Amino acid sequence: MRSILTNEVYTGVAYAQRLQVVPSRRRLSALRPIGKGESAVERPRDEWIPIPVLAVVTQEVFDQVQAKLSLNQQKASRNNKVHPYLLRGLVSCGTCRLSAHARTLHNDRYHYYVCKGHTDALRIAPGERCKSRYIPVSQLDELVWQDLCEVLTQPEIIAHELQRAHGGYWTPQELQARIATLGRAENLLKHQQARLLEAYLANVIDLDEFDRKRSELTQKQSALTTQRLQLEMTVVERVELSGLTTSIEAFCAGVRPTLECATFAQRRQLVELLIDRVVVTDNEVEIRYVIPTQPDGPHVPFCHLRTNYR
Repeated sequence: MRSILTNEVYTGVAYAQRLQVVPSRRRLSALRPIGKGESAVERPRDEWIPIPVLAVVTQEVFDQVQAKLSLNQQKASRNNKVHPYLLRGLVSCGTCRLSAHARTLHNDRYHYYVCKGHTDALRIAPGERCKSRYIPVSQLDELVWQDLCEVLTQPEIIAHELQRAHGGYWTPQELQARIATLGRAENLLKHQQARLLEAYLANVIDLDEFDRKRSELTQKQSALTTQRLQLEMTVVERVELSGLTTSIEAFCAGVRPTLECATFAQRRQLVELLIDRVVVTDNEVEIRYVIPTQPDGPHVPFCHLRTNYR
């Protein structure tokens, strides 16, 4: 219905070359695939080509309708920012993997995060209504805030997860020792290849035997080289990881003094910055954190850095 009320063609003009296809920049659910990966967006208005058609309403009536739609949108409950929903726009249902929106029920007495699968008419009609329970706002907000405070006051938790994400706890000394061992093994294989060539030139072995053994030595050397290069990259990652850990600890130390006395606006700012998604499945809550690792990180919410995301 809204698409009809906002369609300018009813005022007597249609437009060609109005839309263009571009890669999608967001999706309806943060937990679902993006699909085709394309979206239609409007071109700059000066590129539109007007085509006169039969008018159904006057421009004056059309403008009045647009003003009314704008007013309705401002007053809509989904756009009401009166109630302090700490996790507004960040909650997803783990059951059907759709977003869960904040809603106020029963004369402003109860506040819940409600899965879109409960209210979306397109899903309700074929019997696909989500069976998940309504999520009490106060309980979930408090749970997530307390967990966030624990993370920020114990940066070793973040350091541990960073180490785990980078696969293993090899110290730089252990890594260098393994790299040296692999280097010696590579040199030994090179020496064996040289002796193999000498044996062939001296007619000690025939060509078929030479090719077979040379192929075996080459495969072994290639495998050792690959392992050595991987370990050398791991050393570089460990150096970078050490820097990231220091940066994260500095960030945590900076925000830690404000946690106890933070206003709602400050809490909301931290939540938007540090939490990618809160996924609720029955009685389980999964909090997906995003920790700034660069100097400019605290100034840009993660959702603004991701593409194909909403």
